[in-house]
This record gives sequence, C-alpha cells and structure tokens, in this order.
Amino acid sequence: MNKFLISLCLIVLSMPMLSVTASAQDRYVSDVLYVPLRSGMGNQYRIVHRGLPSGTALELVREDQSDDGEDWSLVRTPGGEEGWVRSQFLMSEPTASLRLEAAQRRAANVSGERQALVDRVDTAEARSEELAQSLAELQTRYDDLQAEHEELESLSSDAVSLHEQHQELSENYQMLQTRYDVIQADNERLKKDRRYQDWIFGGGILIMGVILSLILQAIGKRRRQSEWR
Repeated sequence: MNKFLISLCLIVLSMPMLSVTASAQDRYVSDVLYVPLRSGMGNQYRIVHRGLPSGTALELVREDQSDDGEDWSLVRTPGGEEGWVRSQFLMSEPTASLRLEAAQRRAANVSGERQALVDRVDTAEARSEELAQSLAELQTRYDDLQAEHEELESLSSDAVSLHEQHQELSENYQMLQTRYDVIQADNERLKKDRRYQDWIFGGGILIMGVILSLILQAIGKRRRQSEWR
C-alpha cells in the first residue's frame, strides 16, 4: 500500500514537468548584427551611420588603436561615407549567411545547368533516334539499288546482244528503204510511160477514125455521083 502511494505521488509531482517540457519550443539567436559607424576611435565619438548590417562590404582605409588600446578600423561604405568601427566586428571573408546565399545561388545555377544538360541529352537522344531511323532507311534504299545494279549487270550481255541486233535490223531497214525508194521511182516512171503510150494510142485511134470517116464520106459522094449519071 505504501509503495502504491509513493508511486502515485511521484506521478502527480512529475505532471507539471511534463506539461512544461511539452510546451517548450526551440529559439535561435539572430545572426543579424548592426555595427555603428563613428567619427572617431571610441564610443564617445559621434555616430556617422546608425548601423551597418552584418554582411555589408566595406573598403578598409587603415587600421589603428585607440587610447584605451582597442583596435579600430577606418572604413568607407558603398555610399562613400567614412568612419571608424571596432576591428573585432570586421571579417576578411563574407559572413556565413552570405556564403550560404552564394552557395544556394551556385546550387541553383548548377541545378539549372544540370536541367539544361538533361534537356540537351534528351534532345540529342531524340536526334540520335531520328538519325538511326534515317540511316536504316538509307541502308534499305542502298540495298535496293545494289540489287538493281546487280540485275543490270546480269543483263548487260543481253543488252549488248540486243544492241547489235538493233543495229543490224536498222541497217537492213535502211537497205530495204533504199530499194523501196528505187522501186517507187521506177513505178512512177513506168506509170508516166504508160500514160504517154495510152495517150499516143488514143490519139492514133482518133486520127484513124477521122481518116476513116473522110474515106467513107468520099466513097459515099462518089457513089451518089455515079448514080446521078
């Protein structure tokens, strides 16, 4: 029984601690720092610039020590203002936040370049596929032309023979054409001679008819004269 009461008391006492732990949240100290720019080496001098945020690029003019032995630096702002700041606030390299931003920009540039390279690779692969297809088509065309060439070579001897036969037939045709022209000329000449002979024959018959008619008329006239006597 005592053990049970002791355990119950421990649980009750630990409940506030659990609620505090559950409600606790993390917090971080800001790394933004504003450094005043003064007209001299010391906090007693007038502030020239209310506060330079951390990461501001300043031109170092010279370094010196104040009377109390602190290190100060004379700097010039991007706007052309000059003043003194504690050297402990200055760094020879950009702050971590600036380096992080630069790294992020480089990472973004690298990512963009990588994407551009990926796009170029995709384009190159698509172009390679097109070229491969074109090469296959050209290879098919070449094979067809090669087959046609081989077929023409196999028929070349027959083509020579056909050419010789054609020349021989052409020569024979020319000879026959010449003979035909000669025969045609002879036929025309014979036709002209025959028409001339027919004309002569017809003319002779006509003359003979006229002479015979005159003879018959003369004979008839004589008979009538003899009868009148």
